[in-house]
Amino acid sequence: MIDIVLFRQGNIFVPFSDDDLSEALTLSESEALRAKISGAKKIRAYRELCAYKSSCDFIASHAFNENMDTKRKVDCMTKLKLGFTDGVIMDPNGNLHWIEKSLKYENCHQPEAHAFITKALEEHAALCGIFDVDQYLHGLRRAK
Repeated sequence: MIDIVLFRQGNIFVPFSDDDLSEALTLSESEALRAKISGAKKIRAYRELCAYKSSCDFIASHAFNENMDTKRKVDCMTKLKLGFTDGVIMDPNGNLHWIEKSLKYENCHQPEAHAFITKALEEHAALCGIFDVDQYLHGLRRAK
């Protein structure tokens, strides 16, 4: 399965970027394809969010520690480490709980979300011993 962005040009669909084209070319030329297509108005936000979610999944699959062994835990720990929170609350038992900011698709075009995803991908790449984020993202695409 591949995840690419296309745009419609007349009666044909054209890959949005060279990366999308490369992904599409991994499929056999005569292979029948099944596609689920939806509109994406904020392409950059969509690509960033997909990269971040894939990265969280990848980091969780490596289970660096018990606090990062699921996609949800990686997301939470990354947000806490980078301060992507809306504050803290204390429950009746005296435990602190951080309120995470939302990374919903609608919010990802905001500069703060963009900066968070950029920094998060750098952090995730460093966890894997890779210090070039583009190289890390290329590896994520290959791992799918």
